Amino acid sequence: MLQTIRERAQGLVAAVIVTLLILTFAVWGIESYLNEARRVVVATVDGEEIELAAYQESYQRMRQRAQAELGDAFDPRMWAEDSIKLKALDFLVDERLLTQSINRARMRISDAQVSEYLRASPNFQVEGKFSGERYAQVTSMLGFSEQTFESQTRNDLALQQLRAGVAASTFVTVGEAQRALQLREQKRTIGYTVIAPNEPSTESVSATDIADYYEKHKEEYRVEEKVALEFLELKLDDLKSDVTVNEDALNAYYDSHKADFTVEEQRNANHILIKVKPDATPTDAEKAKQKALKLREQVIAGADFETLAKENSDDIGSRSEGGETGLFGRGVMAPEFEQAAFKLKVDEVSEPIKTAFGFHIIKLKAIAPSGTKSYSEVKSEIESKFRAEQAENLYFDAAERFSDAVYEHPDSLVEGADTLGLTIQTAIAQSRQEIAAQFSEAVADAAWEPEVLLEGLASAPLEIGSDRIVAIRVTQHEASKVPALDQIKDALTAEIQTQRVRAAAKARGDGIIERLRKGEDRATVLSAEKLEWEEHLQIDREDSAVNRAVSRAGFKVPVKKNDAPVYLGIELGTGGFAVMGVSDPRDTELATLDAVATKELRRGNERLRAAGDWLDFVAALRANVEVETHPENL
Repeated sequence: MLQTIRERAQGLVAAVIVTLLILTFAVWGIESYLNEARRVVVATVDGEEIELAAYQESYQRMRQRAQAELGDAFDPRMWAEDSIKLKALDFLVDERLLTQSINRARMRISDAQVSEYLRASPNFQVEGKFSGERYAQVTSMLGFSEQTFESQTRNDLALQQLRAGVAASTFVTVGEAQRALQLREQKRTIGYTVIAPNEPSTESVSATDIADYYEKHKEEYRVEEKVALEFLELKLDDLKSDVTVNEDALNAYYDSHKADFTVEEQRNANHILIKVKPDATPTDAEKAKQKALKLREQVIAGADFETLAKENSDDIGSRSEGGETGLFGRGVMAPEFEQAAFKLKVDEVSEPIKTAFGFHIIKLKAIAPSGTKSYSEVKSEIESKFRAEQAENLYFDAAERFSDAVYEHPDSLVEGADTLGLTIQTAIAQSRQEIAAQFSEAVADAAWEPEVLLEGLASAPLEIGSDRIVAIRVTQHEASKVPALDQIKDALTAEIQTQRVRAAAKARGDGIIERLRKGEDRATVLSAEKLEWEEHLQIDREDSAVNRAVSRAGFKVPVKKNDAPVYLGIELGTGGFAVMGVSDPRDTELATLDAVATKELRRGNERLRAAGDWLDFVAALRANVEVETHPENL
């Protein structure tokens, strides 16, 4: 409220209002105000409290980041699990510990450093240059004020600086990297036979067996707490068909949005890239440039550019297409590439152009000039946009009426359905995670609110994204329970039989391994058992001819050169059991190790070791201060 007044009011009047409000709080006290929004503490770190609001903000940021990275693979049910919420709390505690460490060390990030970082971020650039308007849009979209975002950025940069300091003390020697590469490229001889599981035992499973198994494992069969719902759903997409469209409206829309249908000049080119590594020496860079020059000379002499690109270009993405880039406008390619391409005439070939990737020679293939598309060209697009905008207006109006109906009639969804012409839908009994997956976490949380779960009241209107709103009522509540033995008797019987089959296969395999370790002839033992031995000579870890589980186990077991085979067994996911023999490990000679691979492995191991050192550093911080967490408040 105070912030709104400060933003909207001007001069002496605003000052008087703010002063009166401050005096009011001073006279009457703020205890009642604070009680309305009582602080909920989820953790205390060295005396500093972390409130629920801070946790929720951090949790949502983590969830959004995961959703952006995983895309369609993102599973909202996982994020409804308590284990994930506890990890998010741990992350926030660690973040607070690190911030305290930064403050104690008096590490400071200057305004200039923050400004430089933000200006260099592609997220805030338009056509390669920082845009204040773009910056304001992005921070607003993320839910930050510019001041808050800059403060968060300052903290993040300090954390990066701290982490870099920890990583600076981490190193891996060349010898360590070479030995690690030898182990990675080591080859071994692995042989094995698989004892397949028999058909489920026909041996009867007694009532006593079932009862005993049930008592030991009944929690594994526990059914989650579930609720069945009825709900109203208002969706923006459903309102698009209600929009009236006519030619006059579409023409008017076109006239007022012509800028949206104006396309900038685009160009299509072929290019040949001669790659230059970031750490290349000046000599290597010059060699790449000379190669590009020679290729250009061949083109000028009449050689086919596309053929040369297919044979010489290091750009994997375009090489097979003769180096063709496809149409592109400004702000898409590397600045040096773009500048050169937009200076060329059709069929003209550039001098070698240096970018961060290496040297390019570019041949301009075509120019698509700028211009405004005609009404007929974009009519379908106009209609789609017009419907979307009008539907959005209808949606906001309907959402307001939806909310009014739900708030005014909390004991029923009928009024809301009648008011908006919606149908009351139903959802079968589902767990919290399943409801979160179908709707959202907010809907799942609402379903378990006491007034909704126990009193039969409708939830408040719940937004799902920007184009969907729902209200729910719980129609059935099923408490979490372990089914009675009789209800799952068949499942228990099947599981007991499966375990017996697996145990029999393992016992048989263990017996074979024991005989082989004692020195019995392998061929004789396998013949008696009617099993076949499959031998793979000198395979590496990635050999696809070998069962993956067998290969992994075969490269974990210690084996000495020239010793007898090491025999072991593993249970397979199919229920079978593999008896294995591993022998004859052979390392790559140090002199023949790939120097580049060694360097890359060394860097990779340094990163892994640095990550481990960082975790140890954070753990040490936690061990030296008092940390209390309150997961019950999440």
